[in-house]
Order: sequence, then structure tokens, then C-alpha cells
Amino acid sequence: MAAPEPHVREIMGMPIIVDVRDEGNHRPAIEAAFAWLRWVDETFSTYRADSQIAKLNRQELRLEDAHPAVREVLAACTAFRARTGGAFDAHAAGRTPEARARPGCDGRPGAVEPAGYVKGWAAAGAMDRLVAAGVQHALVDAGGDLLVKGRPAAGEHWRVGIQHPIEHAHVAAVLEVTNMAVATSGTYRRGDHIVDPGTGAPPGGVLSVTCVGRDLPTTDALATAAFAMGPDGARWLSVQPDVEAMVILADQTVLTTPGFNALCA
Repeated sequence: MAAPEPHVREIMGMPIIVDVRDEGNHRPAIEAAFAWLRWVDETFSTYRADSQIAKLNRQELRLEDAHPAVREVLAACTAFRARTGGAFDAHAAGRTPEARARPGCDGRPGAVEPAGYVKGWAAAGAMDRLVAAGVQHALVDAGGDLLVKGRPAAGEHWRVGIQHPIEHAHVAAVLEVTNMAVATSGTYRRGDHIVDPGTGAPPGGVLSVTCVGRDLPTTDALATAAFAMGPDGARWLSVQPDVEAMVILADQTVLTTPGFNALCA
């Protein structure tokens, strides 16, 4: 029997795919997952003037009055800033001269932009809603950062292609995974959107970082942090206990952890 067609919606400025492989009608669960993602966009987008993040950055909303999910996300961003030695910094993208002139919502300078954590967190929340509705085999892909549960078919693994950062028609690796998260950070999806918090400029010497782990928000945040570190990110990732990784340097040298190689098809 042919696999069902995946469901695709444009949310958060990117295509989001929900692919359920369980038998039966799971349309209500799928629509609930997309409704959650739309709520996340309405709440966290810095491009929407009415979002809670925009209001925090304009100092029209106090952090203590924000939605509990907003406080949860910003607390997680603070924890990852500490874990990564500042390489993951939700304030880095908001450090324009104007933003530096005033404190952010948590007292640190610059507007807060938690997208480096929110995308993975949102996709994980979508999967949680599918699982709560009884789904056992599914994929949620938020602009290339994805989470898989179960299997696409009996005895099979989900096959995930990692796009090459320069040769876009080719893949740099193909992974075979189940019950895992995959996140890639680089310049080829949204341009130079990740910056080195120390300089405010895009990092040099690295083209892309792919991390594989069990928890998508963590996997996504660590990939973002390692990319911001530039070439030093590969060494840092090699000692992180919760992810395996592939780093492609500017000269197209490919560095991988042993655990990453074990997942390759």
C-alpha cells in the first residue's frame, strides 16, 4: 500500500511538513498540530507587531506578565547561552545600534530573537500533539529541522537527506533514523542569519552544521551554537554528550563524530 501524502502548510515563514504513517484517519490530530504551530508563530514572531516577543521588545509587556510558554522559552535560551559560553544568544540578532541603546526584556542589551530555539521547540510540540492523539509513526519537518517517531513502514528507518551547503542539488549525507531529531544550521536556507555574538557578524570558516539527537529543541540550539563558533564548533560538538554531528568547513572539509557516521546510510 502506498504511503499517505504528507501534509504541508506555510507557517512561521517556512514550509512545515507533517507526515503520519499510522493507519486510519488522523486528520484531527494533524490539524491540531498545525494549529499549535500557528499559535507559536502568533506568539513568538518578531515580524508580527502583535506578538508577545514584539511587545516585550517594545517594552509594552513585562516578562512576568508574558504567557508561561514565553517565559519557558526565554529561560531555555538563557540556559543554552550559559552552556555554550555565549555562542547561543537569543539577543545576538537584535543588537542593532538602536537596540543596544536600551535594555531588553530581561535587562540584557538588545532585542530578543529566540528563533534559534523556538523552531525546534515548536516542531517538538507539534509531535507531542500527534503522539497524545495516539499517533506512533510520524515525521514533523520545520524548514529542514525535523523529528521522527516510529517507522515510515514496517522494518524501515526514516531516511533523511542533508542538503549540501554549496551544491544544493546534492546531499552531503543520508541518515537512517528512528525516534530522533535532526537539525542543520548554515547560510543556505536563510542567508547570513546566524551571527557570532562576540562580533555581531556571520561566522567565517564554516558552511553548515548538522546535529542528531533525541530532543529537537536541544539539537537545534546546539547546531546553531556550533555554527556561530565557526571552525571551533566541530571540536566543541565532539564532546557534547547529547548529539552526534557533521560539520562542513569553508574549504568543504567534512568533519563527523563516530556516532554520526553510524547513522549514515
